[in-house]
Amino acid sequence: MWDWITSRPQYCLKIGSHDLAWAEVHRNWRGRPRYQCVVSALPEGIVRLSPLEQNIMLPHELESHIRAIAGSATTQAPGRSSTPGVPRAATVILPDLAVRLAVVRLQDLPWSSEERDALVRWRLGQEQLLSLSGAKVFSQVLSEPAASGDGPCTVLAVVVQESVLAQYESVCEAAGLIPQEVDVASLRLYNLWSQGASRTAQPTVDLLWVNATDGGVTAFVFHKGALVFLRSKLQGGIGSGGVWPSGSEQVGINRIVQECADSIYACQQQVPELSISQVVLIADDVMGPGLRQQLEKGLGVPVQELDWDRVQQYGGGTITGPRSSAALPAIAGVV
Repeated sequence: MWDWITSRPQYCLKIGSHDLAWAEVHRNWRGRPRYQCVVSALPEGIVRLSPLEQNIMLPHELESHIRAIAGSATTQAPGRSSTPGVPRAATVILPDLAVRLAVVRLQDLPWSSEERDALVRWRLGQEQLLSLSGAKVFSQVLSEPAASGDGPCTVLAVVVQESVLAQYESVCEAAGLIPQEVDVASLRLYNLWSQGASRTAQPTVDLLWVNATDGGVTAFVFHKGALVFLRSKLQGGIGSGGVWPSGSEQVGINRIVQECADSIYACQQQVPELSISQVVLIADDVMGPGLRQQLEKGLGVPVQELDWDRVQQYGGGTITGPRSSAALPAIAGVV
C-alpha cells in the first residue's frame, strides 16, 4: 500500500486497553542505536479488546492520545523534530486479545510469505480451527526441520478481523502515522527474546513461554525447539480497566499459574514425552516478582524473565524512558 516506504520503521506504537507505548530508534554517525520510549495511560472506555467486535469505542479520543504521545517523544529527543503534515511510517503493535492465534504445521513451505499466508489460510479453513469470514491471515515460521530436512515446519498463524484491523489503521492514519507494519504483542516479544537467545545457542529444550500482560495470558509451549501448543485468553476476573482491583493481585497470579499448568497438561495429551525444563516470562509490573516465584514453585522449573538489561543487550544501544512491561512491546518493535 505504501510502496514509497522501503526502510524499516524507526517508530513503533503499541496500543493497549489501558495504555499507549511509543518507541523511537535513532542512530549516531557511527550507526550505534539509541532507543527512547514513552508510556501514557488511556482513560477507561476508549479501547475494549475483542478479536471479533469493535475495539476502539472513542476513535477521536484515541487519535488525540496517539498524537500527544508521539509528539512528546519527539520534543524530548534533543535535535529531533518532525515535519508538520508529513506522516511517519511506524510499526503498530496490537494486543493479543485483539486477534486469534493458531499453530499450523506445513510439510512443504512456500518460498514467499504471500503464498505461505494463503496456504495457512486454506489449512485453517480445511481443519476448521478458526472462523475466517471477513478476516485477514498473517503468519510467521517459528521452527523449521532439522538439517536432515525431515519433518514439518511450525507456523504461527495470526487471524485478525478486517473490521478490527481497519479501526486501528484508520485512527493511526488520522493521528499522522502510516501503519507500515502491524504486529501482535506476543509475537514481537517472542522474536525479541528469540533473537537474543539464539546468540548463545538455538533453544532445543522443552520450553514454556508466557506473556501475562495487557489483561491477557498467552502461553507458547515448545518441544525440542518446535512450537506444539498455544493458548491465548483473557485473565479471568480482571477489572474493566484491564488491571486487577487493588489487593487482588494474588488471585490473578494463582489463575495465571493454573492456566500455565493447564496448558502444559493439555499439550502433554498430544506430546506425552513433553518435559518442560524452562519458563520464560513477561508479566505486568504489579505481579511480576510474585508470579515468577509462584510459577517456579508450582511448575518446579526455573523461570527467566525478559528483563530490561537483556533487552538493552539485545538492542545494542542505550534505552531511555520508563522500564515497564507496557513499554516492552514498543521497544521490541524498533530493536
